[in-house]
Order: sequence, then C-alpha cells, then structure tokens
Amino acid sequence: MRVDESQIRQWYEQELVSDAEIARRLGTHQVWVSRYRRKWGIPTISKTERLALQLPSELTSEQDQLLIGSLMGDGWMSASSQHSARFQDGHCWKQAAYTEWKATVLGAFVSYVRTREGLSSSGTPYKSRNLATRACPQLRPYYDLFYPPPDRKRVFPPDLYKRMTPLVLAVWYMDDGNCTTSQHPRISFGLDSLSLKRAMRALRTLGLKPKVYGDKGDEAIWFPKQAFLFRQLIEPHVLDCMAFKLPTESPRQKGDRNARKLTPERAAELYTGGMSTHEVAVLYGVGDGTVSRRLKTAGVKKRRSGPRKPSYSREAAHALLERYDPEEWPNLSTEDQDRWVQEVLRVLRASPFPGPVPYDIEACEKSLEKVRVAELTLDEGNCLRPIRRVGIGCCTSFFPNRYRAASRGIRTAHETWHQDKHLERAIRFQLKFGDPVLPHRVLRAVTMNCRTPTVFRPTVARFVYERYCPLGGKVWDPCAGYGGRVMGAAAAGVQYVGTDVDPETIEGNFRLTKALGYSAELNLCPAEEFEPPAVDLVFTSPPYFNRERYSNEGDQSWRRHGDDFNTWVEGFLRPVVRKAYQASPTLVLNVCDVRHRRGVHPLEETTVRVVSEEGFHLEETLYMPLPKLNREDPKEPLFVFRR
Repeated sequence: MRVDESQIRQWYEQELVSDAEIARRLGTHQVWVSRYRRKWGIPTISKTERLALQLPSELTSEQDQLLIGSLMGDGWMSASSQHSARFQDGHCWKQAAYTEWKATVLGAFVSYVRTREGLSSSGTPYKSRNLATRACPQLRPYYDLFYPPPDRKRVFPPDLYKRMTPLVLAVWYMDDGNCTTSQHPRISFGLDSLSLKRAMRALRTLGLKPKVYGDKGDEAIWFPKQAFLFRQLIEPHVLDCMAFKLPTESPRQKGDRNARKLTPERAAELYTGGMSTHEVAVLYGVGDGTVSRRLKTAGVKKRRSGPRKPSYSREAAHALLERYDPEEWPNLSTEDQDRWVQEVLRVLRASPFPGPVPYDIEACEKSLEKVRVAELTLDEGNCLRPIRRVGIGCCTSFFPNRYRAASRGIRTAHETWHQDKHLERAIRFQLKFGDPVLPHRVLRAVTMNCRTPTVFRPTVARFVYERYCPLGGKVWDPCAGYGGRVMGAAAAGVQYVGTDVDPETIEGNFRLTKALGYSAELNLCPAEEFEPPAVDLVFTSPPYFNRERYSNEGDQSWRRHGDDFNTWVEGFLRPVVRKAYQASPTLVLNVCDVRHRRGVHPLEETTVRVVSEEGFHLEETLYMPLPKLNREDPKEPLFVFRR
C-alpha cells in the first residue's frame, strides 16, 4: 500500500477527516494511518477539537441573544468536558414551531430535534418537541456564565443588564411569560433572589418599570400600566405561534394612550389649521372634551359654533388623509370606495394646492452629495443603469411653475387639480396601487397622468459632464429647464452657462444655485439669439417641438416658430446647432420622436440630419432609461456629436 503524505495531511488537517475514515478510504487499518501520521509529525486532533473546527468559530448576535433569553427561561445546559458544553430546550407539542425556530437560528450547532412522548408524574400523557446542540467549546462560555463554579447552579449573570435586548426579552417572555386577565404582561420566576435582582436591573435598561409579586421561590415579574411599551419592544421578535401571549389593549387603555399622544401643541396646530374639535377627536380616538381641554391648555380660543366652510392647512390635511389606508381599499365595497374618494376629495378641495416647498440649504447640500456619489454604468445596449431619481426632489422644489406647463397641449397639472373628475381619477389610482392619498402623492399621480414636463435627472447630467467635459471645463445649456443639468454640473465640478426664455424658470435656477452654493451664469434669452462663449461642451434637452409647452410666453419656441414642424426645425433647432458648432467641439442632445394624432414627427432622425449638415458627425448614442408609464420602449437617446 502506497500512502501519500500530502494527501493524508489534506484529509486530516484541512478536511478534518478522522483516522478511521481515512483508513476506510485507503482500504487499510486505522492503526496504520495513526502510525504514518505520527511518523510525519501530524499532531493528533481530538474529537472535541475536530467538532469545534467544523462549526462556526463564534455565534452570531441573534444566536447569542436567543441563548441568553432561553437560559433565562426554559433552556438548560450541561458540561460534557472541561472545555465543552451542550444547550438543550423543549416545549409542548402546540409550540413545536417555536422549537423549530430556535433550531433554525442555532443552525449548525444543533445536534438533533426530536419528538418526545410519555406520561407525566401525575399520569397525564404529554407530547413535546425537544432540541439539543452539539457539545462544543463555542458554547462553554454560556455554561460558565449561567452555571458558575463551584456550585454549578443556574444563576443569572452579573452583567445581564449589558446583555438585555428586546430579542432577549422576547425569548424569555415566549418561554415563561403570559398575560393577566387585565392584560398586564408577566414572567414567571423561580430562581434565587440574586438572579431576581439582576433581572430587575436588566429590565430597567429597556425603559420598563417591573414589579414583583408572589411568594419567595414562586415569584412573578409583571409590568403594570406598561402593556403598550412592553408589546412595542417584543412584538417584532414574537413568532406567530406565540402571538397569543402578547398583551392587548382595552378600549380604555387605547383611549388613554391616544390622549397622551394628543399634546396641547398638536391639538392647537390641527385646530388652527382648520379641523374641528370633533375631527381632531375622531383622528386621535378620544372624546371631544379631551380636545377642548388640550386647546384650553394651549391657550387657543375656540371658533364660534355654526356652519362653516372647511379650510385646512397642509398639516391638518395631511393628518386627516393619513386615515385612508390603501391596504384596506381592496376589501371595501363599491359604496365604501366611492365614499372614501368623496371624503378625500373634500379634504383636498379644502386644502391649498400642494405645490413644492423649497428645500433648505442643508437638505440641498445632502441631495447634491447623493448626486455626486451615485454610480451609473452603461449596459451592453449603451443604456445608463440604474434609474436614479436622487436630486429630482430638490430641483422640483424650486420650480412651482412646472405644474403650469403642458404636455401635448393637454391640461396642466394645476388645471387638472381643480377639476373634480380628474382629481377623483388620481385618488382612485393612488388607492388602487397601494399609495397614500396625501396631497403631494396625489399631485404626483396627476403629473403622471398629464405627462407634466419632467426634471432632467441630475445623475445622468453628471455622467455626461464627466464623460465629455474636462474637470473644471465650461458647458453651455441652451434650454436650462428645471435645474437637473444645473445640479449635475455642480456635482461634476464644471462651469455652467445656461439660457432660457421663461423668467420663472431662470429665477428658479438662480435660487437653486444659491441653495447649492454653486455659481452659474444664467441668461434670460432665446437660445437661437444667444451668443455663447467658447465652451468645452454643449449639452441640452431642447423642447420636443410643440409637445412640451413650458409657458405661454411669446419667446417660447413653439410660439415663435409656429406649429409647423419644419418651420420649427429651421427657425429654432438649426440656429441653436449652428451656434453650438461655433462654441464647442462636442454637442450632446437628448431628443425623442413626437407622436401626434396624424402620426409621428421624426425629431430624432431630423436632429441627426440637421446636426450633421452643420458640420458635426455622430460619434455614439447613449440611452437614458425612463419609467414605463405604458411606453413601448421606455428610454430616450442621448446623441453625442463631435466636430
């Protein structure tokens, strides 16, 4: 028999195969394997050491917390040697799923999970589900912690207050806890007074105020008037099969908790925001008298009684509309769904138009930093991935005029908001697709339906600047739009020169750059008349002929050059391209074909032709992904031209 030393070493030291198994593989006797191993100086690995090496070197945080909680409850441990210990646990058959969960968490450490049947000391038959772990060194510290020498009797460790967590408490409660008839959670306790003292200290670290009642040796820990806090702590960790142990609130307790939530300041905010005392009471699940007392404490004078036309502030409308949970919508009858829509419509009609609230400087800086670090890559089809919306919310907040811009000549978002049938449609859309009916969320549905002109994605703009413009270079944006390319320039560290014909859009860009702490040159001027400086890149997304009508100003390209596509191309697009050729070696344009009732205006093909005629050549085409929104091909091209 030829024995290979390297093979033996690999099996024994790396794969942790025993001498007996190696002998079986080689077709020889175990004694020969042991002799060769000693001859080559391969140290002997004991069974305990081999098991320890096969298991994870340390327990996870969840495993650690489960063991602590179980050893405070129904679990127990035994020592198999001076260096190893085993954990065991068991629960009745009704709680078999709980035992299985513990076994799943402990994973590779589990030796077996078995069903046990028999008769109790009183002769009653029982059936339980038990588990036991392997005896290993990794579990020995828990044995020494709960069974300290010399007596090796179970006692709670002195540092339990450092180890107590909501998961530890949840496991302990699932093992030994239940609820009183008055729904006070309690945990049975039968250990020594020192363990009790340590348990009480540990529970206080979670914000609980435990009490002890019962005779010595048969005590119980309970939590008077803390059922809600106790449930909040443990509920995320309690299994469905053990949920029956969770405390439930009585109507009185729920009312008291709601009353504590309704502070005088909150009551004053909602009442002065247009809500009645009864509306506030219904919202918080308290009595009208509670609301009146809160208002009196806040020093708010009540309005005169009598009929009134409701008018809600943003905060009051938001609070009222939070009650309409989209998850309940599918379970409502048709009549109840109609009632919900009308109630939401009534609140929206009585509240201000949810135009954007400008970001503060700190929020703008955070948004800009997210744009800087967002990663985009090109896939095999030259499409930018993934779709990133960071920065769009910041830009939108500076352009309230966007909601008065039209797409394809249909209603603007502002007009649609003030037409009941269209607003009802948006409300139903939100509820049907599981989205809240808060004012700004419903407005988003309105803009989607109207195809309101969008903000160019700042992340895409940054990608274009970094790819085609040197760091610190200068760019010209002939159609500045709603700030997306400005923010992209700030993130990429390039100089920005922008033009636009809408005064409100220029003003919005000015306020955006100021909030970003970024200096840009902004010009109120038609792009076809502007004399740009020498720049490194011209990058823009021009109006798609007459599809996007940003305002009714006379200088808008669709008004200056009429509704004839060819006239618009020669009067607007070609002059802008010609100026770009004079100013920059590189031109990047985002355009797409324009559909209309009689067909399609081929804006993409026309743009490539016009730009080529003016001296550029098409170097490559990138694609910018778009939301689906019933689009057949949800992406738009970015044409890259070089001089």
